[in-house]
Amino acid sequence: MYAFSDDFGLPVQLTFDPDEYRLHPAGHVLILPFYDGKLLFTRHRSRGVELPGGKIEPGESSLAAAVREVYEETGAVLEGIERIGQYTLAGGQRKDIYIAKVLTYAATPSGSDVTETVLFDTIPRDIKSDGQFSRILRDDVYPRTLERALLHPFAAPSVRS
Repeated sequence: MYAFSDDFGLPVQLTFDPDEYRLHPAGHVLILPFYDGKLLFTRHRSRGVELPGGKIEPGESSLAAAVREVYEETGAVLEGIERIGQYTLAGGQRKDIYIAKVLTYAATPSGSDVTETVLFDTIPRDIKSDGQFSRILRDDVYPRTLERALLHPFAAPSVRS
């Protein structure tokens, strides 16, 4: 378990231990969707560049919410998805973290809160002082999760014959 403060100075706890995060249902999801070895971001209308994610709707599973949020915010159709962690914000809000492999995506998604999908040539690593990124990503959740995600097979570039 990792403990640190977010960009607002509030406490955050992050775990990649399935025995830990399976015990605590989350109310939100965060997804790291990979397309051909690149991380697919979305540009939120007011917050800037961020990863897809959002609230789990009543009666919806965490997994279903992750698939829905990726589709709404990027237009992505997934070929695989897996939960890899969870983090808890001040006040007890929990977010399940997923990694996904994208089959296809839309340059202009249909979600009303996003303006476009963003695919960088090189996966951004140090974003804490980069003003184009949402403050939501400016804590240790993103770099620690990215470090783990890059070891996952979903992060590897596709081999085409």
